[in-house]
Amino acid sequence: MTSSPGFIFAHATVITMDRDRRVIADGAVAVIGDTIVGVGKTAEIQARFPDLPIQDFSRHIIAPGLIDTHVHLSQALFRAAGERNARSDNFHDWLYRLILPMEGTMTPEDGAASASLCILEMLKSGTTSFLESMTSANHGFDGIAQVCVDSGIRAALGKVVMDVSPAYRDRVGWPLSAWFEPDQGIAETLAAHKQWHGAANGRIQVWFGCRTADESANPDLYRRVAAVAKEHGMRLTIHHSELESDNEYARSLGYRSHMDYGYQLGILGPNAVLTHCTAADSEDIALLAQTGTSVANCPANNATSAWGPTRVVEMLEAGVNVALGCDGTVSDANMDLLRDLRVVCQIARSHGKSRNSLRAETALEMATLHGARALGIDDQVGSLEAGKKADLITIDTDAPHLSPIWNPVATLVFAAQGSDVHTVVIDGKVIVSGGEILTMDERAIVAEARRRLPDLKKRANVPADNPRWPLS
Repeated sequence: MTSSPGFIFAHATVITMDRDRRVIADGAVAVIGDTIVGVGKTAEIQARFPDLPIQDFSRHIIAPGLIDTHVHLSQALFRAAGERNARSDNFHDWLYRLILPMEGTMTPEDGAASASLCILEMLKSGTTSFLESMTSANHGFDGIAQVCVDSGIRAALGKVVMDVSPAYRDRVGWPLSAWFEPDQGIAETLAAHKQWHGAANGRIQVWFGCRTADESANPDLYRRVAAVAKEHGMRLTIHHSELESDNEYARSLGYRSHMDYGYQLGILGPNAVLTHCTAADSEDIALLAQTGTSVANCPANNATSAWGPTRVVEMLEAGVNVALGCDGTVSDANMDLLRDLRVVCQIARSHGKSRNSLRAETALEMATLHGARALGIDDQVGSLEAGKKADLITIDTDAPHLSPIWNPVATLVFAAQGSDVHTVVIDGKVIVSGGEILTMDERAIVAEARRRLPDLKKRANVPADNPRWPLS
C-alpha cells in the first residue's frame, strides 16, 4: 500500500460533488496524510502547496470514490449461479433451494476467499466504501474483517441476526450451518463491534445485518435489535419491502404494508438502510422520509430478478436518501457500480417515460453523497472538499468510448465502466494505480476462487451447475 506525506493530483477534470457541485477544468486535489487539504485550479493548488509532489492526471476525470450500500461478499464465489436451467420465479424457492444451501456450505476459508474476490473487483472498478448486508457466522467474520483491513477498503460489515424457529427451518430445508439462535447472533454482533468497529483508522464499521422480516421471522427480534442498536449507537441494515408478498404478509398481521410493519417494529430511522423497497407505495415513501431512513436501490439486480423498479424518483422528490448497491454476483453477476450509474438512469427513464426522470448528476449523487449519508460518514467522504478523507478515483478518458468529452458528468455516468478506473485512493493511500491493485495479490485471489469451485459445487449439491446449454 503506497503511503506518502502528501501529493497533488493535477491537470484533471475534477468533479467535486461539493455544495456548489463544482466541476473544475485543469483542476487539482491536494492530499496530506489521509486528508484532502485543497481542491481547485491546478495553478492555485500548486501555489498553495509548493512542497507537495505533483502527479500529472491530464485527460483524467477525478471524482469521489463510489459507495456501494448493498453487498453480499459471500456470493462472489457463486457468480451467475442464479441463472440455472430450471430457475423458478418464486423468490423463496430460489432462496431456500439455491442460495442458502450454497452459502450454508461455506467455511471461514471460503468466506475469506469470496470476500477477497468481491473486494478486489470493487476496488478495481472504483468502489471505495461498501455496506455488507449480513455476514454469516460460518463465513468467518474475523477473517473477512481482516481482508477489509488489509485491502485498504472502507467497509461497514453487517453481522447477520435472525430468529427463525426450528420448525420453519426444517420445513423449508434451511441449512443448519446457516441458521443461528437470536441470542447468539446479537451477542456475536456486539462482540464483533467491540473488536472491529473503528479499526484501521476508522475504516471499519460493524452493523446489525437483519434477515428479512417475513413469515420466517419472530418479530420480537427486530424490536430487540432496534433497542440494542440504539443503546450501543449502532446501525442496522435489512432487506425490506422487496416483493408484494411482503405486503401481503404484513397485511395478514393487521398492518397497512410491510413498511408500516417495519416502522412499528422500530427498524426505520436515520441509523437504518433498507434494501430494495420495490414494493413500497407512496404512503411508505412518506414514512421513509418522515423517519430519515435510507434506501439502498439495486437497479441491475432488481431488473435481473424481474422485481420491477424501486420508485426512486418519487423517493428522491419526497426527500428520502436513496443510495445505490450492486447486491450480489449470484444474480447481478458483477460489482461494477460505475455500470449501475447508467442502469439506474435507464430504468427510471423507461419507467417514467421521460429523459428527465433521473439525471446523470442525480445518479452520481446517489453513488457518492447519498451513499456516504447512508453509512453515516457523510462528514468524512462522498465529496472532494478540504477537511474530508482522501477517498477518490480517477478515470482515464484516453479511450474511444470516452472521447470526446462534452459533459464530464454525463460521460462518467453513461460511458465509463469499471475497467476505465486508473487510480483509487482511500484514506490518502494509493490502492490502485494504472489499473493494478497494490494491496492484494490479484492472481492468487482469482486462482484460489477457481480452486475452491469444484469442492463448493460438491458440498452445496444444488442445481446451479446445470446450465440450459450444457458444457461438453
